[in-house]
Amino acid sequence: MSDAGAGSTLVTRPIRYTEAGTPDPDDVRLATGLVLGCEAAVIAVADSTPSDVLGWLMFPSMDREASFLVLDGDDAVGMLWLEHDEFEKVTHVEAFSLPWPGSGDVRELCFDRGVVAGLRHAAESGDPSWRIRSGAYVSDIAYLALMSRRGFSPVRRFYRMRIESSSPLVPADVPPLPVGVAIRTGDDEDFRRAVHAVDREAFAEHWGFADYPFDEWWKHWSSQPSFDIGGWWLLTVDGAPAAICLLEESRAENGEGYVGVLGVLKPYRGRGLAQLLLRRAFVHYRDLGRDATLLSVDASNETGAVALYERVGMSAVLVMEAQELRTP
Repeated sequence: MSDAGAGSTLVTRPIRYTEAGTPDPDDVRLATGLVLGCEAAVIAVADSTPSDVLGWLMFPSMDREASFLVLDGDDAVGMLWLEHDEFEKVTHVEAFSLPWPGSGDVRELCFDRGVVAGLRHAAESGDPSWRIRSGAYVSDIAYLALMSRRGFSPVRRFYRMRIESSSPLVPADVPPLPVGVAIRTGDDEDFRRAVHAVDREAFAEHWGFADYPFDEWWKHWSSQPSFDIGGWWLLTVDGAPAAICLLEESRAENGEGYVGVLGVLKPYRGRGLAQLLLRRAFVHYRDLGRDATLLSVDASNETGAVALYERVGMSAVLVMEAQELRTP
């Protein structure tokens, strides 16, 4: 354990893990209370769920050695979560502190140590294109200002979009499939690899694309507590893979559904397949008793995804901004 700062009674320590490699339950509780409290301080109601926080702590690419909690006695008042993504060539830095946003010194401590770790990742990679990235809700003026002071620049905005299950735009029944269109589900090697291939091709030209090998891609998905392969749909046209819709259960605790990935291969775009999959997802979650369906989208998505989601009745309820620091 080490002093969090000169003259401070705060201490930092690594997030603890069990011998089986899972996060220590007490540290999961501390991290969850911290993250949800931080979010509620700037957006009134926390956006993340306990499942989200547990998922972050279980990311295979999380830098467990550099991530840490800041403690005041038995209470967590700060946290640095760090991801080392060798495929996207990015260090993701997320700094939290309570009370938030008043305790800027604790957040700055966490953020600055994250930047130092990111610079080390860049040096170890030997790749001049390595970046350090962080993000914030646009209402979190203090955190955005901190990133700016440290030389970060805005690179992208993202929307959290939502449709209520009671919306008249949610179909009364599951929309039928057109002639020649089918939806496959499964949990075998062939199915997983087919989904990976569509995911890889559909997003190859998108901002932030990283070409994850199948084993790494599968490790990421299967490590998440919200993972539910029963909600993975592979859409085919005349027997050929054309699109995917991957549902996940990260928001079940809030009584909501979540579309984790929606992708259509370029030759099959413009045929209404994405709308078909979304409307089926809305009905699926409504019939499960969920209050709403949500997803996240790049506001500058080149395929016109935002307009598509608006056409099916979704609207943006939160805006997040990603900023990056180019490493020397």
